Amino acid sequence: MEGSGTALLERSIRIVEERMPELAHSFMQVPLSYYRDAEIAERERQLFMTQPRPVVASTEIAAADDYLVRMTMGRSILCTRDIDGKAHVFLNYCRHRGAEPAKGCGNARRHSCPYHGWAYNSKGELVAMPLPDRNATLDYSELGLVELPSEERHGFVWAILTPGLPIDVAAHLGEVDGQLAAQGLETMRYVNSLPLEPISANWKCVAEGVVESLHVPFVHRATFNVDPVSGGERFVSSAAIDMAIYDRFGPHVRYALPTFGREQLDAMRGHRDAGKPVGWQQVVSVWLLSPGVLIANDSYGLDIGLMEPGPTTDTAYFRYGWMGPHVPPEGLPTVEEMAQRAGAAVREDAPVWEGCGRGLALGGHDYALIGRNEKGVQLFHEALAAQTGYAGLRYQ
Repeated sequence: MEGSGTALLERSIRIVEERMPELAHSFMQVPLSYYRDAEIAERERQLFMTQPRPVVASTEIAAADDYLVRMTMGRSILCTRDIDGKAHVFLNYCRHRGAEPAKGCGNARRHSCPYHGWAYNSKGELVAMPLPDRNATLDYSELGLVELPSEERHGFVWAILTPGLPIDVAAHLGEVDGQLAAQGLETMRYVNSLPLEPISANWKCVAEGVVESLHVPFVHRATFNVDPVSGGERFVSSAAIDMAIYDRFGPHVRYALPTFGREQLDAMRGHRDAGKPVGWQQVVSVWLLSPGVLIANDSYGLDIGLMEPGPTTDTAYFRYGWMGPHVPPEGLPTVEEMAQRAGAAVREDAPVWEGCGRGLALGGHDYALIGRNEKGVQLFHEALAAQTGYAGLRYQ
């Protein structure tokens, strides 16, 4: 479907006029076995191992020799920026006996393995070891850290967790690539607020929660339901947040919420007719990118979430942060304050998601019912099923 700002505003105007969101054609039935089947889970894990995902923000490794170690999909990865300004992503495992050379984050020209002192530079090259005369015949150039395919784009360093695969972030994003470019993420600063939160639920429970906003007035009364600009309530009822439009771009989903009411329709029609660009002041957009990447307009910046499956079907991990201009607009919270708010909101979500996880694992019913006005959740499941070959979704 078309992703242009003009079309987005036109559709937003229509649902505000009609007082009705874009609805799915049917109710969706998602079998509970979908959340706990090991074979399905393995197919999903393959997406996380073979598709590009943002692993670090460019501003987190901004200077030469900056580094940051992250865990993802059970792997320790080392993200660096070398002396030539190029970003790299490595498996953080020494080529000697497998210990982890780097810890935490900071700025360092070398990373020395804590086990036997093999040292690597920011390009991942093996540059030194103790007692080198004992290993004089070794070719250091063949013993560098294993580098993962990576690419810097839209303010992040994206990586594929399987060595040797080709990476093309723009091709992976498709139409969404231009939509993200319009957000200006490469000019923003990222602050992480939730390092890697364990969630006792299938990762799809987390994904479902980020492609609908119907829960906001109930779960996030003190965080996302408070407008940082005015300090007042954003949504006073479920009907107020029900108004949304939805798109699927291959494996990716977007939903959008108009921020204007019927009293602003004339102004919005004028905005549309003048062909002015659409910003978050008119329409808030939320993307769920495959696999498990949330990017969402929020006040003057964006919420950034990374979800992934845990080692079992009833576990997941969620990393969260906030991205905004280096200097916030006058009178608005700082990037750090917005990040703190985002982290607090996820801690409100977590116990609800874990309750869902128990219900989907132990509930006596056969399926989860996804409403017609939860079209974003439906599109997510359809997009994921199309990638994994799952054929169990039903409709009524």
